[in-house]
Amino acid sequence: MLTVRGLHKRFDRHEVIKGVDLDVGEGEVVVIIGPSGSGKSTFIRCLNSLEEPSAGTVVIGGGESIKAGDRKALARLREDVGMVFQDYTLFPHLSVMANMCLAPVKLKRATQAEAQATALALLDRVGLRHKADGYPSELSGGQQQRVAIVRALAMKPKLLLFDEPTSALDPETVGDVLNVMKGLAAQGMTMIVVTHEMGFAREVADRVVFFDGGRIVEMGPPSQIFSAPQQARTREFLQSVLH
Repeated sequence: MLTVRGLHKRFDRHEVIKGVDLDVGEGEVVVIIGPSGSGKSTFIRCLNSLEEPSAGTVVIGGGESIKAGDRKALARLREDVGMVFQDYTLFPHLSVMANMCLAPVKLKRATQAEAQATALALLDRVGLRHKADGYPSELSGGQQQRVAIVRALAMKPKLLLFDEPTSALDPETVGDVLNVMKGLAAQGMTMIVVTHEMGFAREVADRVVFFDGGRIVEMGPPSQIFSAPQQARTREFLQSVLH
């Protein structure tokens, strides 16, 4: 589903991503962990060109490699790759239903009636159908994030990216959002998740990737990464966050 080769990202003279290679299979859940400032969020923002890579290639679903400045290819890429941010990014002046329907209708993926039917079905899945006519300001943080997730799903993406989706939430609402993500994983959605939720990584990930200093230091199944990490830096990080 995803092939990344030799990915670099520089901001002026500061190199944030330093030659990353990664393959993600269809239906796989890859969880990226690591310290703040390690490049995790910049990396996944490069996957749908929210940040333009300085070098390297990103290929989604066996399609074309996206070249800088190719707006048509970039638009196609973003139709196939959904993204959920830590700050929800809902349009505050639009109702929940309007937030859900905007992209599918604008991009001619669905008629208004089809988009509304899909939106209601998705809101049902996350227990928020009764909020369809409400506005983001009337929702809790956890509810807004659940709406953001199903809004991304309304575009029927091949790949769903999550950039620390629970970091802005109150502890009481984190579980609701993680449960939605667990359900998506169980249904076979291909997902890359940047998170500090180690319990989620241990329970749901097919592979855990430990990022530090703009590089992949170690990756493997959760059983290996959490119980028998091979790299000293991985062990040091996990000892600090798990204890």
